[in-house]
Amino acid sequence: MDLEKYVKVLNAIFTNAFKITDLIGANVNGQKININYDDSINLFNLVSSFNELYQSFKKEYANLTKLPLGQKIEILDYFEFTLNNDNYRVLMMYIDKPLVTNHPDTILYLREINGKLMPFVTNNLNKFAKGHYQDDIKLDEELSKKYLDLFSQYNQLLKMYNYFKNQFVFGDGSNTLVTEITGDFLEELKTFKIFFGSFDEITKLFINLGDNFGLAYDECHFIVNDKEVAIKNADFDYLFNNVYLNKVYTSEEEREKNRKRIK
Repeated sequence: MDLEKYVKVLNAIFTNAFKITDLIGANVNGQKININYDDSINLFNLVSSFNELYQSFKKEYANLTKLPLGQKIEILDYFEFTLNNDNYRVLMMYIDKPLVTNHPDTILYLREINGKLMPFVTNNLNKFAKGHYQDDIKLDEELSKKYLDLFSQYNQLLKMYNYFKNQFVFGDGSNTLVTEITGDFLEELKTFKIFFGSFDEITKLFINLGDNFGLAYDECHFIVNDKEVAIKNADFDYLFNNVYLNKVYTSEEEREKNRKRIK
């Protein structure tokens, strides 16, 4: 298997240097393909930057005095915006068996408007739908603002997580790149998975997150024509460090910027 050629073709596609139709008949071993490295990031740097941010967040979250909210909490989103000259900060959380309402589960909007805490719980149904509720609640203001401060600081991390946890990142009909993140964001994220390639050549990379960051070689696979091909750990390292992705595919914000540029 010529990994250098394989990577060069993928990079030409994933960095937007070429479209798949441009590669037909191109000399991938020659000088005709110039990869767009300037606007791109390799997979190693993409995942390692995510892991570094997550490790930092975990330490700060561990030291945060927790609000008594419920049995299990899932962070859904965090956003800041201005509406009618009012400044909002909102942390959105799903709570199972909540202590802040009698419902079996709920969605908490930990909301601050112009510095004043105004949280509420809801089931997010349309307000005209049967069973809809939205109830104001009271929470410890000091602790609540510490939550908002923390997720304001790590807003980029949360956006990266929500984007990559189950994302069809790239596809042109012939080549794809798909990501998945396993684990619990507030407890422990475990694995960052990246599947990429074409119909007949697929690479599956499994990357351990946390202190043991790096490729989980026993879980990585290289598949050609539906059959697994044995390659060395060093080959998986080569793929992890040398496959690049244009930054327009690394977040919803970058995708939107790209859409506006090409309109």
